[in-house]
Amino acid sequence: MANGHYLSLLIGVLMTFYNAHAGQRNQDVLNLFNKNYKGDGTYYGQGTGGTCQYSTPLPRAATDPKIKALVAINRPQFLNSLTCGMCLKVTGSGKGKGANPITGSFIVFVKDLCPECKEGDVDLALNGDGRWDVTIQAVQCPVGASTIQYTFQGSNPWYLKLQIRNARIPITGVQVRRSNQWVTMTHSADGYWILSDGRQMPDGQFDIRLTAANGQDLYDAVPRIDNSNILDGVRRVQVAFDPSLPNA
Repeated sequence: MANGHYLSLLIGVLMTFYNAHAGQRNQDVLNLFNKNYKGDGTYYGQGTGGTCQYSTPLPRAATDPKIKALVAINRPQFLNSLTCGMCLKVTGSGKGKGANPITGSFIVFVKDLCPECKEGDVDLALNGDGRWDVTIQAVQCPVGASTIQYTFQGSNPWYLKLQIRNARIPITGVQVRRSNQWVTMTHSADGYWILSDGRQMPDGQFDIRLTAANGQDLYDAVPRIDNSNILDGVRRVQVAFDPSLPNA
């Protein structure tokens, strides 16, 4: 009885710790939607690779006609990769130095980290020159009628490394269902969610619960562990449009 009591207390403490940190993660992401940040806009050349490790084809949101560039976001607002897959509105004043001014407002997709950039900075994956005054603000990605997808890296039933792709609003919490219990995954610095507690996942399809930064919970199922393909969720879910947040 005593051991069971202590176990219950430990679980309660761990859940309190997790929920407190989850709340902070959500707020950090929502700040990007609710505020404008001043910084520098620069260029680092065309390419689809990056810290977020998006395989091709890129997520649907990244290829929408509204998206004018892929970008690397600054380290403070990379949020340990929680902002991978986020969309931003970049507004350039044309003020700065170089040959290719950044002017007007346009929508970009975050696929990389700019390690040396400061808060408010974005580095465009375009050919260009100069350092230009910009402001950035997160917007809901233009996902259309598309749904969230999944990819695995180096995974097996005892170790999951799972990427959540194409969310309208960033996903800040992930749990998988194992032995009739929800098990929390941890977030990696390269845009994945990891479960590595040494216990085996069931073969085939498994349930997953996703929590978006605005508190929406989505219940989906991943059809299988597959390191070779981009997978559609069984239930084809997507974060619902949030009228309280800016939209692309």
